[in-house]
Amino acid sequence: MKKTTIARIGMILAATLGFSACSSTSSSTEPKQASESVTSKNKTVAVSLKSNPTTGFSWECSIEDGSIAKIASDTYKQDSAPKDMVGVGGLQTFVIKCVKEGTTDITFTYRRPWKGGETGETRRAKLSVDEKLRGTLNFY
Repeated sequence: MKKTTIARIGMILAATLGFSACSSTSSSTEPKQASESVTSKNKTVAVSLKSNPTTGFSWECSIEDGSIAKIASDTYKQDSAPKDMVGVGGLQTFVIKCVKEGTTDITFTYRRPWKGGETGETRRAKLSVDEKLRGTLNFY
């Protein structure tokens, strides 16, 4: 199983939303394969997914057991593009705060909620939180 360590989350999130969390040395990553995992050294795990809200689609994050983890932030940053260019995509980043030790399922759904809930893609992961509140997100 490929492991991706999260580094520099504070810098990335400060650039996207001015967010400063308890995790200052993590970054976000987009899962490339269904079996990829994202591991945090701190109390948050960040996941960035390609998104293009100009199509009406955006990612939603659902955590099965909210006592284990909570969504700390949901931000979007558009990719660089020439001035006045429309239809440009970007990255939507979810920061998930680990609250207590345990495991829970997390579902990321790319959907168009205003048009009958049309779904474009679904990604599922299992979040395991250890006693030090470090989270590992395994996509399946």
